[in-house]
Amino acid sequence: MAKKARKPIRKPKKKGISKKKKSGNIITRIIVVIFVLLLAFFLIFSVFKPSKNDKPTQEPASSIVGTNDKKETKPEQKSEKVAKDDNKTVVKDIRDTKQAKKEEATIEQADKKAAETKAVERSIKGTWQSTTGGAFLTMDGRGYRLDFMGVDSDKPIIGTYIVEGDQITFVNKEDPCKDVKGLYEVRFNKHEIVFKCKSDDCTKRHATLPTEWEWLDVEE
Repeated sequence: MAKKARKPIRKPKKKGISKKKKSGNIITRIIVVIFVLLLAFFLIFSVFKPSKNDKPTQEPASSIVGTNDKKETKPEQKSEKVAKDDNKTVVKDIRDTKQAKKEEATIEQADKKAAETKAVERSIKGTWQSTTGGAFLTMDGRGYRLDFMGVDSDKPIIGTYIVEGDQITFVNKEDPCKDVKGLYEVRFNKHEIVFKCKSDDCTKRHATLPTEWEWLDVEE
């Protein structure tokens, strides 16, 4: 007789072991999830956390204020300096203008006086007779001579003269009144001249010159 094939013997499943495997898989999954969350959190934190180099340098409030004040005052100081320089320039220009005008007036006055001097020198050259009589005055551009008329006439007065504008300074070469200066102002009236004494210590000259003199001749 043929032998009957034996059916494989199936071992009974152990229920306890399958439950443990399931619980172990759940715990593993939980751990993995937690690890992933921690890793994600760490990555996010590392990305958004500012580094030390990225921190803005904060200056003390006093230094910031001081810097701002300096920055703000620099333009003002510069403008004040420019204003002072401008004022100095204006003052200097005014002074220069005043000085220039003063020098111009001085030159003009000197030129006027020089022209007047030349006119007087030309006009007084010649021989003049006193309208009161008794004396003749001769002037040649350098020297002068006073001659007196009459038998008992005094010695002539001889000297030099200098013309400055409308004023004449007489100086005697000999006595009377040697080296004594006499200052006179000269005025013209048609063909006559008049000497007005300003100061003269020579009595004879002082008594003779301050009168009208009539023109007689002009030396060439």
